[in-house]
Amino acid sequence: AECEFDFEVRALPGFDAGQVADELQTYAEAELLPRMRAVKSDADIRFQSLSAYPGLATSPDSEAARLLTLLTGSNEFGTVAFGTEGGLFEQAGIPTVICGPGSMDQGHKPDEFLTSEQLSDCDAMLARLADHLSAMD
Repeated sequence: AECEFDFEVRALPGFDAGQVADELQTYAEAELLPRMRAVKSDADIRFQSLSAYPGLATSPDSEAARLLTLLTGSNEFGTVAFGTEGGLFEQAGIPTVICGPGSMDQGHKPDEFLTSEQLSDCDAMLARLADHLSAMD
């Protein structure tokens, strides 16, 4: 009698995830709903947005990126194809970068892992951040 379908769109910077939902809804209402109602007149399709967040597009020249380069000693910088709250912080005017130990080649998949060396590197970066923030007083 009922069916639920959940989907998520992880928006890359500059892409409107709402456009995907709008196109799905338009298709469902124009193509599927009439066919469903031909079988059962009170059939319905309802869409409900549960959450949305913008993609994060931090410039490599931003203050946050320069600070990360200073703290890590690396100027490797890129955009990730997964969702974070970072885009919400950036949208609110808070300079934002996403960083953490490990590699996305190893993360968010079966048997994901971090090495002891990666955790030590992260601890060292956090210590440098604490020193940097202390020096700002």
